[in-house]
Amino acid sequence: MNSQINTPIKKLTFTGLFIALVFVLTFVVRIPSPTGGYINIGDCAVLAAGIILGPLYGAIAAGIGSAVCDVVAGVSIYAPGTLVIKALMALVVGLFYKKCKSNGKLLILLILSELIMIVGYFLYDSLVLYLTGADNVFLASLEEIVGNSLQGAIGVIGAIMLRKLFEDILTKMGGTKEA
Repeated sequence: MNSQINTPIKKLTFTGLFIALVFVLTFVVRIPSPTGGYINIGDCAVLAAGIILGPLYGAIAAGIGSAVCDVVAGVSIYAPGTLVIKALMALVVGLFYKKCKSNGKLLILLILSELIMIVGYFLYDSLVLYLTGADNVFLASLEEIVGNSLQGAIGVIGAIMLRKLFEDILTKMGGTKEA
């Protein structure tokens, strides 16, 4: 976690800010997918939450912001899976971010986190489609991989940009960049 976010008030404030940011970026751009979900740009904030807030608060912000968006967007059936998948993505980024001493290692970490999303939604889509009695469950779930991969690529690029933006903001607030 950034050393500037070192008080309970700052942690709470930035967690709330990231819940809102995840929600807005997920809700604003929604492209319907074949299984009833949607492709979005919220992963930019999901990954950035792990970077800026660390594993625990990043996971909380990513999971809650994304799951609430599913409920508001009318696809509540995805909210439980989204809560777990997005929280896990931010958790992984938060746990390993400080070990990324180069941009190449950071890129690998972000891509691995997006693979959690791709595999997670493949499994969750398969379960939801199976439980709802859909035909061709496996094929429909496979179709999601392309859209989720595109979402993941956008998420990685956006997270790198948000990281820089928030690190600049935190630096202007005072203190050092990293603990």
